[in-house]
Amino acid sequence: MAKAKPAPIVHTERLLALVPFITAHQGISLKDLAAAFNVTTKVMNDDLTTLWMCGLPGYTALELMDLSFDSGYVTIRNAPTLRAPRNLGMEEIVALLLGLSLLKDSIGENMDFVDRINALAIRLSEKAGIPANFDVSNPVSSLIRGQIIEAISKQQPLSIAYHSLYNDEFSHREIKPLELRIDKGVEYLFAYCYKASSFRVFRIDRIQSLEILEKNPGQQSDVNDVASHGFISSIIFSSKLRLMKERFGLEDAQINENISIHSFSKQWIIRSIFASSGSAVLEAPSEIAAEIAQKAELMLNRYLAL
Repeated sequence: MAKAKPAPIVHTERLLALVPFITAHQGISLKDLAAAFNVTTKVMNDDLTTLWMCGLPGYTALELMDLSFDSGYVTIRNAPTLRAPRNLGMEEIVALLLGLSLLKDSIGENMDFVDRINALAIRLSEKAGIPANFDVSNPVSSLIRGQIIEAISKQQPLSIAYHSLYNDEFSHREIKPLELRIDKGVEYLFAYCYKASSFRVFRIDRIQSLEILEKNPGQQSDVNDVASHGFISSIIFSSKLRLMKERFGLEDAQINENISIHSFSKQWIIRSIFASSGSAVLEAPSEIAAEIAQKAELMLNRYLAL
């Protein structure tokens, strides 16, 4: 939930918005003006009294805004500096661009309106320095979501092809879907993973495909499934001890001392060793050390080929 703005900020924003609004609606009734800004007539009367005392330096009758509202109808003169609407904030521009995108999709082939929408979107994007084209479509396939909902209701297992950004690879999992949840606008599937023999959470938009299975698969064992079993790494620090202790989550460690670290992710170990830039050397497991050496040699060859 967005944090509410402090009352003084809200009040100032309303005062700044009042001048161009009244300029464009000369003679508006005090009641209608209060309704337009979603405040009471008393609050609006106080705001107009404040504006009545505002103007350019000098603050004589010549510099103050000429504001009339005693009759119950509001007019304003002598306010050229503030009569233009205030600048839009980044969130407001993004909201407008998203709204324009939805509007353009809903009006069909009316090219006159499409051209006007595109022109306005370009002006807004140039002002904010962001792309004019927004894709507001839901990245989750309605077919995949529908199959998940059906599997949950019928308590059927699923076989899914899943893209893991953490490992940057695709994997196939057989799962028992339990619940769909939304957190900060992102849909997640809570499920039991038969491969990991544990509960897991999957982002729906990263499920590439799925298939409903007829029966629950048997428990699978996989020595490479570090999420299930974990493994011990033997690492030696050669420099930057404080940074290495923070990176690997250690309380006590010494330079040139063989340290054992328990991990559930091979990719985390590989990335941490690479990020250490030679300050940490992996001694074991030997197969992971060999993979690190292979990746390092591959990257070096690519640099040499430039």
